[in-house]
Amino acid sequence: MSDFLNRLSDKFDTFTHSQKRTANYLTDHMTDFAFSTLESLSEKIDVSTTTIIRFARVLGYCGFSEMQKDIQAELKHKESLPGRLEGMPAISDNRLLRESFENDIKNIQRTLENLDDDALRRAIEMISNAEHIYILGMRSSFSVSHYMASQLGEIKKNVHLVQSIGMIYPEEIVGAGEKDVCVAYLFPRYSKVAANIISWLQSHRVKIILITSMNYASVSSYGDIILPCAISSVSYKNSFTAPMCLTNYMIAALAKSNYEEAKEVLSRTESILNQGYYLGL
Repeated sequence: MSDFLNRLSDKFDTFTHSQKRTANYLTDHMTDFAFSTLESLSEKIDVSTTTIIRFARVLGYCGFSEMQKDIQAELKHKESLPGRLEGMPAISDNRLLRESFENDIKNIQRTLENLDDDALRRAIEMISNAEHIYILGMRSSFSVSHYMASQLGEIKKNVHLVQSIGMIYPEEIVGAGEKDVCVAYLFPRYSKVAANIISWLQSHRVKIILITSMNYASVSSYGDIILPCAISSVSYKNSFTAPMCLTNYMIAALAKSNYEEAKEVLSRTESILNQGYYLGL
């Protein structure tokens, strides 16, 4: 992790609520933060200009301009994926191991602290009552969506993973309607295909549960319920540890709230597997 992001992580627990909001925006939108005016950032983050200035001072800067110059230097040569890889610090394997684990632990803690209990409850109810459940995630987030679909499919009927293999996603979602729900994983850099799928589902009154990054202002219109997760990483790609933890919770909560259906679907799944899937050795 860079010196700047280390400083941000170390100070996070000392921030006020508004300063944490600023930090979350900065983590997910460093380029925007590096080149926007103070007034523009104030509007985007929905905090005062004074809050941003005080935020910079808590981090050890004289003011906003000095911090912005440091962020600009941080971003230099790191915009592309190869640039991010090149920008990874040359540290020992043992230190990288510790930093990676510590970063993911902080992501989980930040996610837990910022989750809305009421939003979680409504999300579980929405999935429980849906006729069909569509699970969507593109590129890196497909791995999390596949996990959600495989786990949810063991306890709920009519779970559909939108795979879009061969670009056949229109055929995969064409039957979706107002009694259905889509759980969508949408993280920076946002997939235009995923956004278009969500927009189409919304136009057909499908409810969207959006699992996304901590600052979701730019994608807030894509979700009826938004569940934000911290995804900062010591590497060149986002960390999905926190979204996986949230997914595990949702599966457990749905199994508890739909006990009879979960028991029936699990029994059916087991009977299929017993037809010869396992060798029994």
